[in-house]
Amino acid sequence: MNNSDRGDLIRLIGLGLAIVLEAFVLLSVLLNVEPIPGELYQRISSVAIFVLPSIIGLLCKRIEGAILLAILPFWVLAVIYLARSAPVWNINLLTLGVLVERVASVSVLLAFLSILGWLLRRVLIRQPIFALGKKS
Repeated sequence: MNNSDRGDLIRLIGLGLAIVLEAFVLLSVLLNVEPIPGELYQRISSVAIFVLPSIIGLLCKRIEGAILLAILPFWVLAVIYLARSAPVWNINLLTLGVLVERVASVSVLLAFLSILGWLLRRVLIRQPIFALGKKS
């Protein structure tokens, strides 16, 4: 295994850990569960919700992957919640807009944080974001 393969393996393991950790933090916040009692976990989870999507974007090579992998845990949790706890026949159509607004705002926040991490990756490795011309 050469150095580039080893680097990619470490990057992918870190990416997987960041996605699982983001899902765990989102799940604990959405269910209002504190694995560590006290204010310490509340502060850690608040920082983690903002930092982990940026780390995911930093570890992704493509912007599409960064956005998808940062939003995916939240969307999976939202679908599971809707399937188990809030069937569609219990949702009032007048409050549906409020629910969509909440989901959309979190999704956009996670997407922009992942884009920020992806842009930071481009700056750190000094790779141009858009190629202006072909090198011959």
